[in-house]
Order: sequence, then C-alpha cells, then structure tokens
Amino acid sequence: MAIYTVESLLGEEALSGIRLASGRAGISKEIANVNVIDNPDTYDWLSAGDFLLSTGYIFRDDAQMQRRLVRELADIGCAGLGIKTKRYLESIPAPMIEEADRAGFALVEIPYHYTLSRVSNVINNAIFKREDNKLKKLIHIHNTLTQCSLEGGGLERIARLMSALIYNPLIIVDSKWRLLAYADLAENPRPLKANLYLRKKERVFPQSFIKDVPREFGEFTKSIKRRYPDANGDVVCRILPVAADQSIYGYLVVWETMYKMTSVEYMALESCSTTVALERVKARQIEEIKHHLRQDFFDDLIQGKIESVNAASSLAEIHYMDVRKKYVCMLTKVAAPQGAPSAEGETDEGQLQERDAFTQYKERLIGLIDDISYERRRETVSIHRGNLIITFIRIHSGELGQRMSALLGDFVGAVYEAVKGADPHSDVGIAVGKPSLDFLEISKSYLQAKEALRISEQLDEDRHISFYEELMIYRLINSVQ
Repeated sequence: MAIYTVESLLGEEALSGIRLASGRAGISKEIANVNVIDNPDTYDWLSAGDFLLSTGYIFRDDAQMQRRLVRELADIGCAGLGIKTKRYLESIPAPMIEEADRAGFALVEIPYHYTLSRVSNVINNAIFKREDNKLKKLIHIHNTLTQCSLEGGGLERIARLMSALIYNPLIIVDSKWRLLAYADLAENPRPLKANLYLRKKERVFPQSFIKDVPREFGEFTKSIKRRYPDANGDVVCRILPVAADQSIYGYLVVWETMYKMTSVEYMALESCSTTVALERVKARQIEEIKHHLRQDFFDDLIQGKIESVNAASSLAEIHYMDVRKKYVCMLTKVAAPQGAPSAEGETDEGQLQERDAFTQYKERLIGLIDDISYERRRETVSIHRGNLIITFIRIHSGELGQRMSALLGDFVGAVYEAVKGADPHSDVGIAVGKPSLDFLEISKSYLQAKEALRISEQLDEDRHISFYEELMIYRLINSVQ
C-alpha cells in the first residue's frame, strides 16, 4: 500500500492549483500528520512526518527567520511546509526557496482561495483513508494466518500465504538457520532456487551473511537489513526474529526482489512471526520427546544394539540420517574450556554449573562443525557424549574406494582449527574410523575412531588428527606385545 507523500498532496484533485515552489528532492517524504505553524517558537511540538501549514505572517519581514525556519523543520524531519500566498506574502520568499533547495525540503505554494482548514481536511482524509485500508488489510492478514494455524496448515502453507500477502519471496529458518519452509513467486526476477541452497533441515545462508545477526531477542529493535551477494547485483533481505518468551525460535527472511515493503508489510510480518513462533513452540514440545528418543537411538547405534534396518529407518530419518547411505565416524575429544565455572567446594550447585557450561561449550563446537559442513557441502550429524563430540559423516558411493585421510583430510583439518580456535589453551584430538558398509555397522566405525584416539595418545609424537587406517600398524604391534 502506497504511503501518502508530498507528491501525493500535489496530485490531489480537490486542491488543484497548489504547486511545488522548492525542494523537489523532498517530495517523496511521507506525510504522517498535518499541523498549522503560527508561532516561531513551536519547534519542540513538531515531529518527523509533520506537514506544516502557514500564512507566512510570523516570518513575512524577517529573512533570517525564514532561513532558520526551513533549516529547523528539515532537521526535525518534517515532511514539508505549505505557505498560503497573496495575503501576507505575494510569493514565497527567495531565502526560503534557496534554503529549501539546499536542504531537500519541500516548500508548497497554496493559492489564496484555499483556506488552511480545507487543505488540512484533504490531507487528513487521505491519511485516514490509507490508515483505514491499512487496518483492514492487517485484520485480513491476522484472520488468514489464524485460520491457517487453526487448520494445522503448517509452515509451508504459512510461507505461501505470507509471500502472497507481502508480494515478496519468504524463507523461514530455525534458530540455527536451517531451512524450515520457503515460498517463491513465479514472477520473481531473482528466483530463490537460483541463488540459495534450499534443502530442508540444512543451512540456507553462509556464515558471512548471518554472523552479525543477533542471537538474543532483546538485541532486536527492528528488522535487520542484509544484502545477499549476487552476480546480477546484491539482493536486499529483511530479517525478523521468530520469538516467544524472549527466546528466538528462528527467523523470517524476506527476499525483497518484487516490492519495497511498507509499514503494513512489516506489521504483517510481525503477525506472521507470532504465528510461526506458536508453530515452533509446538514443534519444540515434540522435539523434547524426540530428544529422549534421540538419546536412546544414538546410544543404541554406537553400541551396535540396533538389529533391524527397518526398525531404525524412521528414527534415523527423524535424526537427519538415511539407513540407505554410508557413514564414517569422527570423534573430537575436548576438555572443558579454561575459565569455565568450577565446582567450588564440591557443592551440587557448583557441579551443575560446571556441567551446564561444558554442555553449552560442546553444543557451540557442534555449531562450528555444522558451519564447516555447510561450507564444504558435507552432510553430517553430530552429538556429544562425555568429553567426545561424535560426528557421523556421510560418504558417497563413489568415495568408498578412497583413503579417508585423503578424502576428509581438509575437512577434518578445518574442524580441528575451528575447535582449537574456540579455546586455544585446550587439548584437542580428532580421530576418524573407516566407513561402515552397512548402517547397522556404524558402531564399528565408532570403535575404530576410539581406538585411533587411544593409540595416538600413546604415541610420543605430537599427533592431533588420526585416521584408523593409518594407525593399523601400531595396532598390530600392540596386539603382539
């Protein structure tokens, strides 16, 4: 919905004959309110967006006041000044015209036969009409989203509805920027699929795009503008948080390639954010149940207790794994970072704080591993147990004949540098097993990685990264001693 601007005022049929006298650069400014200025000391009562009306009586013989008035109104952010001529002023004074051109501030000349009250009424009616239409549109959007939520439409349908309402493509991601849903428009000149990696439950945007986006709800004061680099010119993106109870559950990203959004669209997005947050809260409750299943699933997987692929299939899919694919296990051994809370006096509270801090640290490291996986197009799933981060790396069929040290050397090296960089004073060790030829044999790759860690720790050399296949000779030596 178009905003009401000085240019809109100049086009009013009910005010034919008014004209722009100066400050053409300011005609696109929005008029939010209209007021009459009849006192040179009323600046403190004015606000950005005010359009002022005057007969010119208060400054008719004072060139200095004329210049100061224009400067003050421009500095406040007023939309413009309309001056009625042929009563106290034959025409708009030259000092005001010069100052308005310099400041890009619109000066409008009002013919003598129009009263200021009539001009004010025309502006107020136009603003009211737009506000009324805005309210009706917002009510329509709210009712549409509410109905969608009540019908269990899900995020995909919410994204499609919202994209049509704001006339821009929309992407919904979780708090770790993994894709939840998206909707594009057929007429979009910069299609989402041509520019973004759109795969469910995987990261959409690179770290460089999201690194400065706040992770705490309190740090958001409004939507955040980002530019996504593209060969045909950067794409403007608007980012809003999906939050509930001061916690961020995800983000809405508007791919602003079709229509420059106005306040109506931003308010609509806030309503959409609330609807998505409710969906995410429901999903979080389901996720908590899945978490317990996840713990049991991965414990059974690395201990080799799962006996049937059919039994594992649905659980594996929930946890972003595919029983038809091959995986290799990577173990990252870490210690609690220096400076973490310690269990003073061996109190239960101190021990709990220490454990929570270590858990958060390991989850942060998993985030780093996810970032590297995204950048290097590696499909991984990571969990943590004790002082180990266990990462299952998918291996494609054509890669099975290669040595893991050659295939994954760069990837593992990047993980080591990232984990070491998180706490330069800590000891970090990484070991990789051999690929499992069967999903139910992932436990063998896990045990091989553990064995590689054990052997590398016994060696005298300063070894931080180990591959089981390269330590076989040491294992054979140990077995005959």
